[in-house]
Amino acid sequence: MKNLLADTDFAKGKDNRFKSSLMIAKVSSIEVTDKGANVRCIIPDRVDHGNQPLITKPIPVLQTAAGQKRSFAVPRIGTNVLLAKLPNGTSDYAVIGSFYTTKDPPPVSDPNLDYVEYEDGSKITFDADNGTLTWDLTGGITLECVGAFTLKTAGTLLVDAANVELKGAIKLTGNVSHTGNMTTTGTHTDANGVHQ
Repeated sequence: MKNLLADTDFAKGKDNRFKSSLMIAKVSSIEVTDKGANVRCIIPDRVDHGNQPLITKPIPVLQTAAGQKRSFAVPRIGTNVLLAKLPNGTSDYAVIGSFYTTKDPPPVSDPNLDYVEYEDGSKITFDADNGTLTWDLTGGITLECVGAFTLKTAGTLLVDAANVELKGAIKLTGNVSHTGNMTTTGTHTDANGVHQ
């Protein structure tokens, strides 16, 4: 108990046991190459020899997976991050996560909402309350696969587009209702035979 109290700064409300192993910082620059995903961070409560806020050397960003299975995400400039000091040396850190503050609040407040927002305004949302996935993108979507691609729904599949272009052999099973003009080329075969 005595050691715990000795490591606690009551005046500032800080636990001094972690003041050197964990640091709060802000991303100041991004340095990503084919060698690694690194950032430099400003540590505002540390100063360099010129009495300026300390800026780290390029340090790695913790990833969800970085082996045969790989993922990639880098915090943007200005993001609040938590640094962990590595045992390699006195200036070696790693970014282990980011967090929100009252000055940098979260974009949503629903804990059942998984939410991603990008600089261009694109948003990806999954609502765990109703199981709805929503993509609101400012650009396009490209889906590529070698095997079969299946869309299955118990409800209605609605395609609302200025133009719909299908390439390849098309097989329709079931009733087809058509409204509007239709222009075709080539031959058409139905129950009455072949038509031009």
